Amino acid sequence: MQKSQNQHYQSQSYQNKRRKPEKLFQEPQLETQSDESDTSIIDDNDLEQQTQFRETSITLNQDQFQLVWKSPYRTDFYTIQFPYPEMIFDIRTEQNLVEKAKVTLFYKFKNGKRTSECIEEVLKAAGFQRTYNNSKWLIYWGKFNQERCRNLNQYQKINHFPGCWSIGRKDNLWINVSKMKRKFPKEYQFIPNTYLLNTDFQKFEQIQEKANEQELWIKKPVCSARGIGIKVINKTTKLQYNNKYLVMDYITKPHLINSYKYDLRVYVLVTSVDPLRIYMYKDGLARFATETYSIEPQNQDNKFIHLTNYSINKQSPNFNNNQLDQQSKISHKEYKSILLNLGIEPKLIFKQIQDLIIKTFIAVEPHLMSQNEKYYQNKGNFFELFGFDILIDEKLKAWLLEVNVSPSLNTQADLDFKIKTKLISDMFHLLGIQYHTSSIENSLPKTKLIRRNLNDINQINAQNFKSKVNSEDLELMILTLEEQLRLGQFKCLYPNQKTVSKYDQYFEHPKFQNRLIEKYFLDGSNWIL
Repeated sequence: MQKSQNQHYQSQSYQNKRRKPEKLFQEPQLETQSDESDTSIIDDNDLEQQTQFRETSITLNQDQFQLVWKSPYRTDFYTIQFPYPEMIFDIRTEQNLVEKAKVTLFYKFKNGKRTSECIEEVLKAAGFQRTYNNSKWLIYWGKFNQERCRNLNQYQKINHFPGCWSIGRKDNLWINVSKMKRKFPKEYQFIPNTYLLNTDFQKFEQIQEKANEQELWIKKPVCSARGIGIKVINKTTKLQYNNKYLVMDYITKPHLINSYKYDLRVYVLVTSVDPLRIYMYKDGLARFATETYSIEPQNQDNKFIHLTNYSINKQSPNFNNNQLDQQSKISHKEYKSILLNLGIEPKLIFKQIQDLIIKTFIAVEPHLMSQNEKYYQNKGNFFELFGFDILIDEKLKAWLLEVNVSPSLNTQADLDFKIKTKLISDMFHLLGIQYHTSSIENSLPKTKLIRRNLNDINQINAQNFKSKVNSEDLELMILTLEEQLRLGQFKCLYPNQKTVSKYDQYFEHPKFQNRLIEKYFLDGSNWIL
């Protein structure tokens, strides 16, 4: 590979600023409950938000006041400002800030344990303190708990959706996406054929028997991470019925960079299921194997050739985290630069990725909806950061390999710290953690489940919007618009003016809130101000 362009990550000033990484607590796995791609893809320019903010010049007394983000749509509604930690050497450009009296901010981690360094640094920079016992926290990071979630206050946020394993387990992901693949065979041709070694065991045996000698598959645990238990298999490999494993077609002709196989880790934030709101982070990681690619039989068991997981390849004798020609990870920015030098347009790849992300969430939406309806009064409390693993083949087609719930936020390498710290800061800023006082906390209303008639939307326009909708409709519309003013380095994949109608055909059932937002975007005028 070419020499690294990422010199600012290893600059002396950056090294001096950042604390020495500690051995971080590894979150255990959550308990479970759980061809050609479509050419109609999103224009990258359509995803950029053009809203500009007036810069506010404020002298802040650190002991008495703090800066908070003020909504342009609601009087006296503010969210916590998340500045980038000092060692990131960056500032936010989108600001709509005012001074408010300082309030005590609390966060809580699962079972009082540590989480990653980047989360702690982001919360510290925003003025948060950690709590172990009280219930006054604004952010909780940890395992989903039914009782905890039923008793949340409206201003609190927790980092998992009920039913997140409908997409986060490999078997559930395949079950849900394959249903859509049968309905829309061309549009959902972005996931390799997969066989569950319980329900599809005999089917796979027949396929394996008829396959040629060069055919390969990859065997994976249905609920595991970091490359644990993954193995490349061939026609002669003997398998057994097993509900803990699946077999996926192995893409034997991946796109290579200097003869190395790689995949892309793409970070995706979902802030709401009903209405569906999806954001993709502009930066991420390209993760490389550490031995040159080969599908020769003698190399079949070499995990440093076939697997791109960082946790696997850092054990390789060829691994060197400081040299790009042997490095296991680079940023998306550097990856795109390499593609351009190879004469490849990166936008063509990332448009496919954006398209498959939206379609994947639509495929699992019925299951997410059914789980989240049990917590309807708390629907605004949940958010989820996912890690999509994408493989690019030699024809530059993007393939979805898996979706990770709780993607690794470990930051031993400076590249990880830079990307993931900005990611977490932008995520919390976008979420809109509500600035509140105890009096507001006690007066927040609980929403009620209200069934609406889709035909009502036909009569709604800019002139009568506020008289035609109820308070919940208005609040959800405003929340959607406010999030798109706090994007940071996120792109709004859905909904935006180009995508909100484009994907209607894939939803199992039309949703009132999705259609209301669609009507708003198509109308083109401001219904709120």
